[in-house]
Amino acid sequence: WIGLGVLYVLLLGAVTVWRSGAVDDAQDELDAQLLTNQQLEAEVRSLSSAENVRNDFEASQALLIQALANDVSWGRLVNDLGRLIPDRVWISSYTGNSGPAATGASIGELSFAGTAFAPPDVAAWLRVLDSDRFPGVLGTWVSNITANEISDVPVVAFGSTTSLTPDALSERGFDRIPEIS
Repeated sequence: WIGLGVLYVLLLGAVTVWRSGAVDDAQDELDAQLLTNQQLEAEVRSLSSAENVRNDFEASQALLIQALANDVSWGRLVNDLGRLIPDRVWISSYTGNSGPAATGASIGELSFAGTAFAPPDVAAWLRVLDSDRFPGVLGTWVSNITANEISDVPVVAFGSTTSLTPDALSERGFDRIPEIS
């Protein structure tokens, strides 16, 4: 029995030494991971200024979107309108304004002074503006119409107003923001 007891003690000693090596290996892995973590934390701290740049970018982005929220591309709007004016109508002046949508779909207003050969030509003007060919406006009306003459040719002068819809917005704010991945 003594031999068996000695063999058992030797076996326990061998298992202890073997497991002690595994503990040492695990400790070495832990030390390596802690060193890696410290290096990564130092790198994160060195990149903290990038977070400030990102915050500045996001603040500038929000400011740009706010500034251009009600932006109308007047050049595009007038160019599109110029292609749709009926042949027997010409516009002598216009004014426009835009702002935040207070109620309904209107974001602003366009007012025109124009001349046409006859009242049916003014009606054609109204039909063009309220058609789906020019979606940036809605609710066009004629506020006044007056008979007139240009070089002995009978004409009518008219005033017209229409409401701008959100379709008139340029959405340039989103086009000006670079994509950052």
